[in-house]
Parts: sequence; structure tokens; C-alpha cells
Amino acid sequence: MEEDKAFTSLQKAAKGMNLFINQEKTKYMPVTKNSHASYPHYLEVGPYKFQVVHSFTYLWADVNCNNDISAEIQKRILAANRCFHGLGKHLRSYLTSKNTKILMYKVLIRPVLTYASETWTLSKINERRLSLFERKVLRFIFGAKQENGTWQKRYNYELHETFNEPNIVTYIKVKRLTWAGHLVHMNNDRALKKTFNTKPDGVQSAGRPKL
Repeated sequence: MEEDKAFTSLQKAAKGMNLFINQEKTKYMPVTKNSHASYPHYLEVGPYKFQVVHSFTYLWADVNCNNDISAEIQKRILAANRCFHGLGKHLRSYLTSKNTKILMYKVLIRPVLTYASETWTLSKINERRLSLFERKVLRFIFGAKQENGTWQKRYNYELHETFNEPNIVTYIKVKRLTWAGHLVHMNNDRALKKTFNTKPDGVQSAGRPKL
């Protein structure tokens, strides 16, 4: 099996660096075009027995066999929301200037929301989810506006005009371009650069390509 060969190569390379395979922490995630394919609960390779999973967390980011980042984005929004509520006392305080509050959002909340976003391929639904969260934070910071003696909620365009910064979707796209620049300038012997330069064989299936 190809899995056996891949594992043998990994094990051999790991031993060369005095590293050993941890059976409990190592999982097997099949990636195939057939989403209805069935797999056993465990993959046995020699004396090892690895659990078969359809998703796992790597470097604090969720990876799944369908390459669907919706769950990861929802996880990021929940983490950023917890950070937002943790800073609520300071964001609500009249002693903190609006410039300081904006800086708190950009330095403390937004990095949690966009962690590992350099690898995201956003759909319109995910863009909307991210934008909704950002507008919620900005409305909390800027508050309502007063017109003719009455308080009114700010429109979306007023929030972004007051914020005077690229919105969250544009910010993520800029991060992707920055990461692409780092990738292009990497040495050709780096694994990432080799993957980037690889030209896959075969014929593309009919229909719209997946994101």
C-alpha cells in the first residue's frame, strides 16, 4: 500500500533525527475525491495501529479531508469573540480613548480572528461571517450617533469610514499576498517551495473546481 511506503519513509527520516513515532498522537486522514468512501476505524502498519479521522487540529488550526474551512472560521470567530468579551471592560470604559480601543482590536482581537488565514480560500458566506463579527466590534467601539436629538445606530458604510482601515476581508487578502511573496522567495530545496512548483498529473474533473 502507498500508506505503508509513506509511513516507512517518514519513520526512517524521523529516526535519522533521533525522533520516534507516537502512536497515540499520530492519526491517519484519507483525502479522496469520493466523499462517500468508507474506511476502517484504524490503519495498521507493521506493529503500529493508527486511528482513522476525517479532521484533526494541527498547530491550533483545524484540517479536514474535504478542505472545508467553514468549521475553522467558525472556531476563529468564537475564539475572537471570547477575546472581545474579555476586553469588554476596557472597550466600554470612557477613560479609554477610541484610538486606543481601535488599537486593542487590531493588536489583540483581529490576530485571533485571522490566525492562519494566509491559507484560507474564502466563500461569500465566510466573508459575510467575518464581516459581521468585525462590524459588531466596531459598533461597540464607536457607539451610536446622535442626530436631531435622537440616537441612531451607525450604518455599515459609516463604520468603515470612521474606522478608516481595510475591512477584514481585504486584510486577509493582503495577508495571503504577503505569504505568497515569502513563498516565492524561499529556497528551492524547501518542502513548501517544492510543493508550490509541483505540476499535478491527470485530468481535471468536469464541473466547477472546488475552492
